[in-house]
Amino acid sequence: MKKQRPIWVIVFGLLLSAYTAYVMMDVFVIKRPMQENVTEINLALFATATPTPLPPTPTPNPGGSSSTNPAEPTPTDPPTPTPTPPWFSEEVVATDTLYKNDHLFVEITHYREHKTDIHVAEVRMTSAQYLLTAFAKDTYGRNILDKPTRMMKTKDAIFCVNGDNYGAREGGYVIRNGFLYRTVGNSSYKMEVLCIMPDGDFYFTHSSRETAQSLLDKGVWQGFTFGPVLLDNGEFKVNPRSEVDLCYVQNPRTAIGMVEPLHYFFVVADGRTEQSYGLSLYQMADFMQRLGCTKAYNLDGGGSSTMAFRGKVINFPTGDGTYYEREVADIVYVR
Repeated sequence: MKKQRPIWVIVFGLLLSAYTAYVMMDVFVIKRPMQENVTEINLALFATATPTPLPPTPTPNPGGSSSTNPAEPTPTDPPTPTPTPPWFSEEVVATDTLYKNDHLFVEITHYREHKTDIHVAEVRMTSAQYLLTAFAKDTYGRNILDKPTRMMKTKDAIFCVNGDNYGAREGGYVIRNGFLYRTVGNSSYKMEVLCIMPDGDFYFTHSSRETAQSLLDKGVWQGFTFGPVLLDNGEFKVNPRSEVDLCYVQNPRTAIGMVEPLHYFFVVADGRTEQSYGLSLYQMADFMQRLGCTKAYNLDGGGSSTMAFRGKVINFPTGDGTYYEREVADIVYVR
C-alpha cells in the first residue's frame, strides 16, 4: 500500500508554489507605478557663468603711430563669423540614413561581421542636453513598458535605442535627465554604472564605491546601471570569456560608446536568428574600439535590443527568431 504524504507537506508545497509564482509575477508582470508624469529635464546643469568681457584688442596702425584724439574712433575689422562644423547644418537635412540640424548629427551605417548584422549610429551634438532619456508612459516604476517607437514619437526624438531596463530590478542607481529616481545600488560586480556628465564625458563607477546622491551632487546628467564596461580609455575591460548574467555568449546587443565628449556611437547587433548569430561582449568591445570609441558600455540586450531612426525600427529585434518590437522600460534618445 502506497504511503500517503502528510497533509503539511502538501500544504507547504502549495504555498511554496504560490509564493514562487507571485515572485515571478512581481518581477516580470505586476505593474508598480512609483512616480507618474515624469517629464522634467534639469537643464540647470548646463547653465554657465557669463564670461568676463575681454578688453578691446588694440588695432595696429599701419603708419606706425596711434591716435591720441579720444574723439576719433579707431577703425576695426568686422568680426569673422564662426563657421558651422561640417557635420551640422543651418537647415534641416533628413534622409533614410542621415539627419542633421544646427545642433545634431545622426548617420546610420550597417555592417556585417561574425555572421551578424550590426547597426551603427554615429551621433554628434553641440551639447549633452540633447542626449536624453525617457521612461515608458512617462512613469517611473516596475514593469511599466512601452514600444520604443511609441516612446520616441511622444518625445519628438530623431533616434533612439533601448535603455538599461531599470524596471526589471529592485536595485541599481537610476539618474535620468538630471534627476535621481533610485538610490538603492546593485550588489552584482557586473552591474557597473555609466554616468554621462553635462560636458558629454563618460564616467564609470559602481554602487559599492559611490552613493547615488554623491553622483547627483557631482552633476551627473544620465546614470545607467547595467554593464559591463566594454572600453575605458581605449582599453578592453572585458575578455573573450566575459558574459553578463542570464544570457548567451552570442546575443543581440545594445551598446553606447564615446569617441570624445559629444561624439558618440550607438551600436545594436541582431541575434538569435540564422541570419544573425549575435555578438559576444568581447566582439562588441572590439567592434566599438575599431569605430574609434575610447569608452563604451553595454546596455540591456536580448529581445530588448532595438534601434529606431525617424520613427522606424531599423534592426531586427527578436527574442525567439521572429520579428517583434518588444516593449521596454526606457529609451535613450536624441532630438
